[in-house]
Parts: sequence; structure tokens; C-alpha cells
Amino acid sequence: MIKNKIFLILIFVIILGIALYGLLPSFSNENLLPLECNLNKENCEYKFKDKMVKISLNPKPLQAMDITHLVVENLPEFENLKLELYGLNMDMGKIKPRLIRLENGNYISKIVLSLCSLEQMRFRGEFIQDNKPIGLHFDFDLTNR
Repeated sequence: MIKNKIFLILIFVIILGIALYGLLPSFSNENLLPLECNLNKENCEYKFKDKMVKISLNPKPLQAMDITHLVVENLPEFENLKLELYGLNMDMGKIKPRLIRLENGNYISKIVLSLCSLEQMRFRGEFIQDNKPIGLHFDFDLTNR
């Protein structure tokens, strides 16, 4: 009787473990699609509210744990615009650099990108106002050398 209960509990735990494992997000490079524009090699433009917003990250190629200069050009002016950077294929928290608004919808910032154990980490930069995304984001890859 006790052996049957232990056996049933063991089977239940195994089935539950398999089910939960299938629900966990996969943090790997296997699911990454090629980028339309590679900010690691070139400056990129993104359509946002009938404007073409230019984003550049320098120096290229991007390096982890080094200062990266972000320049955003032709973005509509927002009050208290923020930027959040986070990994799409690995959760390492959020990087929240200070955006400095210049004139004519231009912004600059300095960023230090986190180092990751994966060979390639895909980051997303998302612009935020009043704790809500404005609808513009950019993705880029950082290769672990």
C-alpha cells in the first residue's frame, strides 16, 4: 500500500516536472531571428509616427563592460523619456541609462552593457514615458569574445 502511494507520487512528480520544463522560457540563441539592421555594424533607422528615427551605438563592434555611446536622432520630443535595455535571450535585469535630450528630437546617452555567459546576447532597447512603452524599440546583438 505504501509502495503504491510512493510510486504514484513519484510518477506525478515526474509528469509535473516534464510539464513545467516545457513551460519555461528558452534562453538560447536557437530562437533568434536575424536582425533587419545590425547596430553592431551600422547605424539603423526605424519608422515611428511618420518619422524615420536614426539610432547609433558606438564604438563598433560593441563591447561588454565598456562605455557605449547611444545617439538617437529625429525622435519626437517627449517629457521625461526613459530607455530600458534588457536581454531577450537571457534575463540579466534591466539597464536604465540616463537619456539627455538635445534639440530637434535628438537624445544621447552613455551605456555599459552587461556581460553574459551566452556566446551571443540579444538586447532590446525600449523607450518609455510615464512607465509605458511609446511604441519604439530597437534590438541588437552583443557577442561574447
